[in-house]
Amino acid sequence: MAKLDKNLKKQWLIFTLINTLLLIAVLGAFMAGFVVFSARSTENAMKKGIAEYAATLKKNDLQSLLDACRSESGNLDANNPAYDFGIYVVRSDGSYGFYSKNDYLVKNSPIIGGRSDTCERMTIGSHEYMTYTTAVTDNAGAYIKVFVCADFLTEASANVKKYSIPFAIAFAVLCVAMALALGQIEIKPITDNYYKQKAFINDMSHEIRTPLAIIKGNLENVLATPDASVSRVSDELNACLDEVDYMTTMSTGLLNIVRGESKSIKKEGIMSEAVTEVVDLFADVAALGNKSLIACVEYCDIQVDKEKIKQLLTALLDNAIKYTRDGDRITVKLKNAKEGCLLSVADTGIGVEKGELDKIFDRFYRAENAKEINGTGLGLAVAKSIVESMNGTIKAVQNIPEGLEIDVAIKRG
Repeated sequence: MAKLDKNLKKQWLIFTLINTLLLIAVLGAFMAGFVVFSARSTENAMKKGIAEYAATLKKNDLQSLLDACRSESGNLDANNPAYDFGIYVVRSDGSYGFYSKNDYLVKNSPIIGGRSDTCERMTIGSHEYMTYTTAVTDNAGAYIKVFVCADFLTEASANVKKYSIPFAIAFAVLCVAMALALGQIEIKPITDNYYKQKAFINDMSHEIRTPLAIIKGNLENVLATPDASVSRVSDELNACLDEVDYMTTMSTGLLNIVRGESKSIKKEGIMSEAVTEVVDLFADVAALGNKSLIACVEYCDIQVDKEKIKQLLTALLDNAIKYTRDGDRITVKLKNAKEGCLLSVADTGIGVEKGELDKIFDRFYRAENAKEINGTGLGLAVAKSIVESMNGTIKAVQNIPEGLEIDVAIKRG
């Protein structure tokens, strides 16, 4: 068992590692893509804006543009407070003059450079600018250059570099935490099944130990008197047979649970027909025990696994007969509802305490007031496994004024 526990932990760590890598890959790619997309979107918007502004400036002749730079004439129709522009005029000797309303640009005299009709980043003085250069219409050697401050793009890029390492660490820690949680969720069904199996083995060992001890003790007594007649040791032999019968019943119950949980080939039949067949079989059994079996079976036409329904109702009726007394009443009801079929088996027997209603479906569980009655504690566990294999529901309620009622719902389809 210790080895299996270790393997479970190993499997959980593998789940966690895989989840961590997937989270880092998926979320990391998403976040990186979002950052790049945001930066590119902003930059593209700036490029589009200065290109459109340059296009409006090109509608003016060189003299109007120079006058606007010198503030000697009115404003241009293309004025836009978000952008600055300057005019380069290349002289015959290769030198050039730069004219602009913006004193900062004039003072730092940005170089002409760059390909015409393209955007580029440029450092002017201590600031970053996005620029767009285009030729003045019908004036060779004259160029318009539009400027927009792009310091925030540089700062954003610097901040990304500055905080990338702590952000990456925080992001990795978050991914690991999420992966641990996801790994726990993924492995929970495995661990639940494992611990159920472990508990089942422990319970099974406990249940088998007692009958085996009784059989061994009785056989040792028989062997201690080898010359004794069968009649003298009949009590010991009968006790052995009783314990063998008990273990046979228990193994049959466990086998029925396995069959109930398995996806066996269905033997299709009508729900109400299967219920009627079992009720007819148990009517005489109940009468022999001086108990009344009353049935109210409505026609329910849903198709079910007929053998499983018969096995289910057999387990419920066998349990009801076992825990009722002379003169008690057992009632079987089958109702046809919109959602499916509702089956109930109620008795006026010894009943179950309210706090034990959920526990009686556990394997080997026996209610406190039922421990003096021979049984294996598997009947209702068999019923539950069958119902769950058919995607139905089963529950136990106290039958007023006394006894127990088991309600089963089988859905259509």
